[in-house]
Amino acid sequence: MEIRYDKTARSVKQLQQTLAAYLDALPALMWHVDTVRNEMIFFNDHKVAGLNGKIPLMLRNMSLAQALVHPDDFSVFRGALDAVRVLQPCSVSFRVHDDAGNWHWLVLMGMPAPDESFGYVGLAAECTSLVESMMERGADSLLAGSMELLDSPALLVDFTTKNVQAANAAACVCFGYAAAADFPSFETMLEGTGEQYRRSIYEHLIFHASWRGALTLAGNGGMRMCCRAQLRPVSREGHNYLWVSLTPAVQPAEAAPVSSPVSAALREALSRAADDMSALTAVLEHQPQGMQAEGVMLSRIYAADDKVEVTGAGAPFDGMEPGTAYPYRGSIAENIVRYNLPYLVVDETARSIRPIDWALFIPGGIHSYYAEPFYAGDTLKYVLIYCSTRSEAFSADGAPACKEVVRLLAQTLKRLDGACGGI
Repeated sequence: MEIRYDKTARSVKQLQQTLAAYLDALPALMWHVDTVRNEMIFFNDHKVAGLNGKIPLMLRNMSLAQALVHPDDFSVFRGALDAVRVLQPCSVSFRVHDDAGNWHWLVLMGMPAPDESFGYVGLAAECTSLVESMMERGADSLLAGSMELLDSPALLVDFTTKNVQAANAAACVCFGYAAAADFPSFETMLEGTGEQYRRSIYEHLIFHASWRGALTLAGNGGMRMCCRAQLRPVSREGHNYLWVSLTPAVQPAEAAPVSSPVSAALREALSRAADDMSALTAVLEHQPQGMQAEGVMLSRIYAADDKVEVTGAGAPFDGMEPGTAYPYRGSIAENIVRYNLPYLVVDETARSIRPIDWALFIPGGIHSYYAEPFYAGDTLKYVLIYCSTRSEAFSADGAPACKEVVRLLAQTLKRLDGACGGI
């Protein structure tokens, strides 16, 4: 069937309405993740019979997922979401039980969003009949076929021989080959890369299960392509493969640090603070102009111990034990360090896939927050978080005055901790 778009006959609005109707009719839930903000949004409202709309919540909330996903499949499901967070392609199937106790096979597929440095798109759908069919026929063809869902070049390489077993259409066009059988070995494509660098890639893959970095690969006729590569080992039916995903290298722009004066009242209140809670209360009571947070939280960072300790002040944190420990992995601090963020704004926590948002903020009725980091040298030491029960309460452009607030707070905390000298 040929699809034509006549610009004179159809308006952009009509086209948008048509595409929206197609999305609503798809038998799959389509989603997008902003990995910097850890925010997931959905493009349609597809539901699987019996699951009562639980799939969107399950993708955001790991505790609910653990209650629904088959115990034998949970590590696969969690691994797929880990792949999403580090912008690696994923394609997995797993079982979920419905309210009647029946098991459904679901498929979760995703890839880095084209033309977005830190965006990710994917789908979730029921595939019970497909999985049962593939189990009868073997899974290798499913793995190769799923590559065609990707718009960016992707290769499937035999880990032992380094021969290219499969290549999607984008890879064939990019490297100038008609089919996967025409590709040289992956080692040949890497001939311009030093042996030591190649060895370090494979060693990293063995010990860390993934590798990301810059590669220059040779194509047909001596052409060379510089790209950002993501490599991941994949095992299917007793065979070990290397999944190679290739995208243009895009470097995020660095934000210039900005400072702004804070009130003398805050300085005075912090000078009188006797503990973390009184210091946070001072910060809450003397917010920079334009900030209207109902609560503030301090996170002390111990990344080497996989731990953060949080203390909250204000109504949303009434009854919270000061210094409560949570894992560093999945925390706000981890996102700030991973993406070298000058600050982090979350407009709606209900869209979040960050575990700590579901553990700390959502139960307290917090819908948005602004997080300002403080570094001691190159090490993230504290994160100060302004919290609101309203959505989109903070500017996406940040709050420059908060840099001075967190600096003064860090100075106070150092005094309270009994350290000598100033910051």
